[in-house]
Amino acid sequence: MSQSHAASAAVRSHATPVLGGALLTLVETLDALGSDPTLFDIARTMQGIKLTPSDVASFIRADPRGYNRAAVVVREQYELLVMTWLPGQASFPHDHSGSVCVLQVVQGEAAEVCYRIAPDGYADFEYEVNLETGGVAAFQDAGVHSLRNARPDETLVTVHAYAPRLRDFRRFIVRPATPGDSGLAPQEPPTVVLVGGGFSGAMTAAQLLTRARRAGLALNVVMVERRGAVGEGIAYATREPTHLLNVPAKRMSAWPDRPEDFLRWAQNRDERVQAYDFLPREWYGDYIRDALRGAALDAGDLAKLSVVYDEVRRVARRPGGGWVIHLAHGASLRAEAVVLAIGHRPPSDPIGKSWSGPRTRFIADPWRPFAMNVVRPDEPVIVIGSGLTAVDAVLSLAAQPRSTPIVLISHYGLHPLAHAAQEITPANLTELIETYVAAPGGLKPLALLVELRRKARGDEGQDWRSLVDGLRPHTARLWQAMANDERRRFLRHLRPFWEVHRHRMTLSVAEPFYAMLERGAVRVIAGRVTSIQAEGDAVRAKVSLRGSKQVIDIDAGWVVNCTGPTPSNNAEANPVMSSLLLHGRLRVDQLALGVETCPDGAAIAADGTRTPDMFVVGTLRKATLWESIAAPELREQASMTAEQIVDRLAMASEPQTAPT
Repeated sequence: MSQSHAASAAVRSHATPVLGGALLTLVETLDALGSDPTLFDIARTMQGIKLTPSDVASFIRADPRGYNRAAVVVREQYELLVMTWLPGQASFPHDHSGSVCVLQVVQGEAAEVCYRIAPDGYADFEYEVNLETGGVAAFQDAGVHSLRNARPDETLVTVHAYAPRLRDFRRFIVRPATPGDSGLAPQEPPTVVLVGGGFSGAMTAAQLLTRARRAGLALNVVMVERRGAVGEGIAYATREPTHLLNVPAKRMSAWPDRPEDFLRWAQNRDERVQAYDFLPREWYGDYIRDALRGAALDAGDLAKLSVVYDEVRRVARRPGGGWVIHLAHGASLRAEAVVLAIGHRPPSDPIGKSWSGPRTRFIADPWRPFAMNVVRPDEPVIVIGSGLTAVDAVLSLAAQPRSTPIVLISHYGLHPLAHAAQEITPANLTELIETYVAAPGGLKPLALLVELRRKARGDEGQDWRSLVDGLRPHTARLWQAMANDERRRFLRHLRPFWEVHRHRMTLSVAEPFYAMLERGAVRVIAGRVTSIQAEGDAVRAKVSLRGSKQVIDIDAGWVVNCTGPTPSNNAEANPVMSSLLLHGRLRVDQLALGVETCPDGAAIAADGTRTPDMFVVGTLRKATLWESIAAPELREQASMTAEQIVDRLAMASEPQTAPT
């Protein structure tokens, strides 16, 4: 029996709905996803279970009045429906009002039409894509679309999962045709959309505006940022005066071709600032905003900047080229190029199910506004982690005189080392680096470490800071010269030692921190928290000490998670990453540090091809550029990305002459 005959038979029989076969497997798998299933998980489930018309025959119900929606199961966390579409039937343009949707075409061919909402409220056609039998499509809770049966002679059957249940949606009206209207929108300057407005997004926007002005290119630059301020991200949003940059002012310019730009800006703010001063991180956020504002003013009416405070939910490829960017709240955007400038996520949960009792005494993210204000000076604190974030947390807690200790717990029990009192000239390690990079079989980081230790302890007696800073210009080459197995060894065994030497405390931070260590107000323990029991205002942590079988109990009033930010390269990071990974627009690297990119920053798709109009700037490039968290590397990425995009758009805008 053909698929269309099976559908017709099911409609005639009016059989009682029965769950069985692949449909039952689908329901059981969706149930197993838990109380908060994600778009990515549902889509992967739907892709892995191919349904046939016989699987859903009991729910196929054609209705000449309009497409039919038959509920298979309705749960609190999701609902599953079978929809039947006769030839010519379609849904009206709508959104999903807070629910994600994943659909599979069981029979026939579906056409998805996407729209943009114009300022006058009408829905304007954007693009259309077809989905054949067996195809799966996934939609975030944003954007406006409609579905229709794409075939004139066959019934369309689709299965839809909504999570949470689709309790509401908005209906939109397609713009009515006007006599004499060609249907073509007036020509507008090309648009570049930047997803993320921290340092990477803001400085890429500034570079785009500057380069477009120099090239005489009309350009719209749209930056979409979830937070309420641009130029900050997690790093520079702090308002604590004790939270300082850990790089001196003279090396923090946001412009590759203006090395003293930040220093001059800071001296205009306070003439006492010196080149080797370590300034408040709050200042740096102000500086980035001023840099972006200056670039926008200089660009005048040629290149224009728009900042949209919203969340990108989906980046979809237009069949004719370019992208459509769906937002959580605002109207969708069309772009000729997209830049992913997505920063880090907050720390992951290091305790998880090993925590028992209420979690009210767990500060999951110390960077959340006012997070640390709840801790009283007479309450002992456990800090998980001992890096720069932990040091910042200690100084915040010590802003008031404390009568109880703070215990830092990390795997190795290391804490950041201090900068020198005076500036130290970086060692010239070029010749040494060339030798190790060219070694047969690639770089062995342990061998390089042994050599650097020899230099620091030998007759030369070089300051270790000079050696570490001497490596900085070469870190990208060193990282790229390592085989994946060597990178894994570095991450597992050497990374903590590198980071405490590389990411150092300023003296004004180190001195009070060391003083607290000396008098016992702060302790650092090498070990692992295996469980935490919370009851009332107290928590008790069991800690397995490193290098022994001993387990100790530590009592405290609060636990602060300072394990550091996590990468945004997974489907759970945010909706746009889920969307891009699900549709194969990005590929996570083998070590899960970021996503794969070309040397110029262009994204690499799941099939290994270069995407010429999607670029990645910032922490997501850590997979190939290890230092993708530092200003010198990020400003270069912003500059190169802007150059690539402006050159490409300028070439596309040039009038094409016919060959003679």
